[in-house]
Amino acid sequence: MSLPRCSVIDMIGYGADAHTENFALRRIHWRKKNLTYRISKYPKLLQRQEVDNEISRAFSVWSDHTDLSFRQKYIGAADIDIRFEVNGHSDEEAFDGPGGVLAHAYFPMYGGNAHFDDAEQWTIGVENGINLFQVAAHEFGHSLGLGHSRVHSALMEPFYRGYNPNFQLSKDDILGIQSLYGPKTKIGQSTNPISPKEEHPNLCNSPSIDSIFHTSDNKTFIFKGDKYYRIVANDIAPGYPKNISEGWPGLPGKIDAAFTHQNGKTYFFQGTKYWRYRGKEMDADYPKEISDGFPGIPNHLDAVMVWGYNAGIYFFKGSQFWRYNSKKKPPVPAVYPKEISYWNGIPNGINAVVHQGKKFTYFFKDDKYYRFNNEKLQVDQDDPPFPRQTAAWWFGCKNETDIITTTEKSGMETFDELDDFLNDNFWTFDADSLEEISWIFDNE
Repeated sequence: MSLPRCSVIDMIGYGADAHTENFALRRIHWRKKNLTYRISKYPKLLQRQEVDNEISRAFSVWSDHTDLSFRQKYIGAADIDIRFEVNGHSDEEAFDGPGGVLAHAYFPMYGGNAHFDDAEQWTIGVENGINLFQVAAHEFGHSLGLGHSRVHSALMEPFYRGYNPNFQLSKDDILGIQSLYGPKTKIGQSTNPISPKEEHPNLCNSPSIDSIFHTSDNKTFIFKGDKYYRIVANDIAPGYPKNISEGWPGLPGKIDAAFTHQNGKTYFFQGTKYWRYRGKEMDADYPKEISDGFPGIPNHLDAVMVWGYNAGIYFFKGSQFWRYNSKKKPPVPAVYPKEISYWNGIPNGINAVVHQGKKFTYFFKDDKYYRFNNEKLQVDQDDPPFPRQTAAWWFGCKNETDIITTTEKSGMETFDELDDFLNDNFWTFDADSLEEISWIFDNE
């Protein structure tokens, strides 16, 4: 008999315990227990609310037995991205229409994303078609780090055996997920869709920022008024906003621009003055006049950055920009200022700018941002196009009128940053392999 199944190698157990374990662990799982997910593309034959409910139920299968929690996001990047696609869809694993591949998911190290073939007949609570809840729950098991089980009644058994109206996790599934994340200790914790808009109304309702910069320890901060926020994985870190005067004693609010130099010191500009800090400590004899410390650079700046492409310091104001090099005389070449139009596609009067590795630079104006491709020297081409909404893509704000179909990880543009992301989000062990998971028809 031909049944849908998962194409990952059915390696049950591992190491010295391989003969005792019925479930297979992929040895890599999420380090954090509070995860977000987003359905960035819905199926064409089901109502969105129905899909939201079934996906939430599928995650609850796992949070009911652990301290994991899952929060749905409606816009911007999430930990787990869920899409319903047909044919080729940019991940080198094309779907093949009805009756073949049903879905595929990725283990945590590869992001945990799950894709479903929208050519299939997805159904809810009936025997015909393919039951969305059961397939999604199985896929999310892989997204959390589980492999297959040899127990016939287990959700993580390789074969999809049709709709089960009395579905519940087997003891084997429970042992598997708890071996990764521990048993449940928090009563009542499950999936919990909460709008980030309620958490950061100052940013979500008014996303224009004063400045953005990286620190010497690779943290990214934004300033707005007298507050500052830390950006982590397209969202605001817990515990923010904080007062600028508390984070950088002696520094005023409403900072015009900021950057961290290769010497590890961070420079802040406001009006006609600038401040210099090492970490959170101000250097002696500051603030100073911009004209004294940066001759040739105007006051009342819009933005400044150290460009990742050539390590030059670039200042922006109105329709012009300046390049500064303290090792040269004069530090500002005579050909400056130049028009911002040299940065193809970037408007005049930007609010902030920050580099992200050598490949991309991000320019912010009002409530939108532009991703500039440093190699092509133009605003990057992507879908959806730039400029994009800053609130959604950087601050994790919910905006149901602006559904986005692709996911950008603005915090992982370089290999070093990807390595930092993996260290921050996963516990890593000696995995045998990290395959993509696919549901396919195969002989039982």
